[in-house]
Amino acid sequence: ERAALLYKLAGNRGSAEGWFNLGHLLWNGHSTPTTNTLHPNKEASLESFWKAINLGDMDAMYFVGVQYLWADDNEDCGDLINKQNDDIATVRKRLEGLGLVETAAKLGHGGALHHLALLNRNGDEELKIASCDDNKFKDLLDKAADAGDTDALFLRAHCLLNGEDGYNRDPVMALGGFLEAAEGGHADAAVSAGAMLHRGGFGGTVQRDRRRAFELYQEAAELGSIEGWRNLVSCYALGEGVPRCEETAKYIARTMLKEESSDD
Repeated sequence: ERAALLYKLAGNRGSAEGWFNLGHLLWNGHSTPTTNTLHPNKEASLESFWKAINLGDMDAMYFVGVQYLWADDNEDCGDLINKQNDDIATVRKRLEGLGLVETAAKLGHGGALHHLALLNRNGDEELKIASCDDNKFKDLLDKAADAGDTDALFLRAHCLLNGEDGYNRDPVMALGGFLEAAEGGHADAAVSAGAMLHRGGFGGTVQRDRRRAFELYQEAAELGSIEGWRNLVSCYALGEGVPRCEETAKYIARTMLKEESSDD
């Protein structure tokens, strides 16, 4: 509650970040063993986000825009956003959400650019968005990745690895993209980079480095990736990138993957 008061004070003094942080706090609520519980209040949260939007905060634009775009898929806030609960109102709110995402994208928000890339690639009949060609998708995805969005970096690297969606196959650039996304905390990118280095090859363009692969799997696991934990088990069991230790492999499988050892 003290944090909420401080964020509100900052917002009242003209801080868009203060309103945005308050919005997030109210959206999710907060509770610890030593503090009073702050229950989620999505209506008050949206009010805070809109105050941030009115001050030009692109993070708030993107967040609210996504909520409006996909309110029907969100049981927690669908009725709140679409109070009239009819098809016309739904489309109107979705269009408003699209406008917010597009405005954030014009301001250079990586997440908004990535969202628009996917929306245009897949198309949306209700919003009258036709599925775009490779060139437009690549342009939007490049802008999102160049803005540092980790999801966009991961997707572009995947496209480069497989030579699809308008990208020529380039394993070296793919590895670089996976590593950049992994540095930003993207668990799946860490797993993908680790897999490339564990294997090596790719026409002689990627040198095998199983020690580095092990480290990337470890990073992914610490970020919550089950695939990261599975790969760590394999590395310890086979002695790849780390000294072989079957006991450690079994321990990870038993504690992190909830698997029973074949010896039990």
